[in-house]
Amino acid sequence: MLETNLESERVGEDRKHTARFWRKTLWAFTFSVTLVALFPVGLGAQTASSPAQAAGFGTGVQTPLRYAGESGSTNQMSLSMGASALYDDNIFQNNLERLSDEAVSLSSQFNIMRQTEHVTINFGYMPFFLLYWRNSQFDRLNHSANLSMNFQLTPRFSLGLHDTFSYLNGAYPSLTLSGQQILSGPTSPTALNQSIFTPTVRTLSNSSGLDLTFTKSRRTSLTLSGGYNQQKFGTTAVAGQQLYGSSGLSGGLQYQYRITEHTSFGLLLLHQDSTFRGGDVFGSSLRSQSESAFVSLATRMSPTVTLTIFGGPQYVHTIGQSSAGASIAGQFLGAGGGSITKEVQKTAFDLSVQRTITSGNGLYTLVIATTASFGVRRGLVGRWEAAMHGGAARADASLSQFAHGRTDSLTGGIDFSRPLRGGSVFRISYETIHQLSKGALPISADFDRNQVTIGFDYQLKAISLGR
Repeated sequence: MLETNLESERVGEDRKHTARFWRKTLWAFTFSVTLVALFPVGLGAQTASSPAQAAGFGTGVQTPLRYAGESGSTNQMSLSMGASALYDDNIFQNNLERLSDEAVSLSSQFNIMRQTEHVTINFGYMPFFLLYWRNSQFDRLNHSANLSMNFQLTPRFSLGLHDTFSYLNGAYPSLTLSGQQILSGPTSPTALNQSIFTPTVRTLSNSSGLDLTFTKSRRTSLTLSGGYNQQKFGTTAVAGQQLYGSSGLSGGLQYQYRITEHTSFGLLLLHQDSTFRGGDVFGSSLRSQSESAFVSLATRMSPTVTLTIFGGPQYVHTIGQSSAGASIAGQFLGAGGGSITKEVQKTAFDLSVQRTITSGNGLYTLVIATTASFGVRRGLVGRWEAAMHGGAARADASLSQFAHGRTDSLTGGIDFSRPLRGGSVFRISYETIHQLSKGALPISADFDRNQVTIGFDYQLKAISLGR
């Protein structure tokens, strides 16, 4: 009798899970279809081709990795939809409470690309629902957006605005990276640290900047820049563990001189002021300031190869409240890095290395981040395309008195895609993350995670925004 009752309860729970899962799937699908219904289908997009250019350091904007002669879309507004099935072998990003699950993702992607004589706008927004089979705490709407704008105010003055925003319920590289453009060139020195990962339920990240450029001549320009970044963390996967939220301001002055048609020299002076709150290990509230001077050289070595290198000193000190683990004031460190990009007809490759002072993504306050990453695009037979990326990173906490504290991470992924009829694309991707830490940390940050995703994207016809 008892076994019969237990079996009935188990069947009842399975039915409840199944009913809840399909109700949320239907609701998410209805929302996505509503977006499409409200979006008018118009004319085809215009495209423009641009030759390979050397990525300038410190601009805050990276360029997409493209094949030689590949056109980039412009002057269009478009909407696409996607549906994917996902398997995740460690949904909590915590090896101590390792749990696997399956999920369905329904996504939309809205893009505006507009270029005129005086204005350039590039905006992208991607919301996606993630519906797990057995773990309802992850069934939420996630957001990812980016904006890049440039206004030619006068023949000599231009104003630039860029912003990157995400509000994610965990880390999902197989969804947020799959089908997205691989970026080339070095990352901005004011960008938030994305090379190490934090077990958390909700993470809000925002990084924005404003640039005013004065073009003195065809060879010489000066840029005055300001930026703001913010990072907040929700409840962690392990109760009672606190992470460091952060906010920061930055200001810089950059001098650019074009030596030849394909080579330019740059000098960047940068001030950064960051505040960290919420943790216990390195003090509950810390404010750090850093001063940097970077010299850079960007060159197009051939029609298919570009190279960017940079380097210089950084000085960091801590002010405000501290504790036994507080940062030590007044340290000079060397920073530098570079990237090389090769783009030919069916293959595009980028390799980047970098060592700078940056935030600790919730695990630490400031860290010395050393990263190496690569991205590859390759055209295959039968209209198939492969995109592969990977990287290794170390976040070194030697700026604090915990001189042996560090976190190492390895990431990698591969995505296969093929266009189908009617503007749809089939893709299958695999992503892996491995992370290991040593020393004092506010939480357990060691984990291994693998995700496999199979799905379809449907590209609707775009509205032309004119010439």
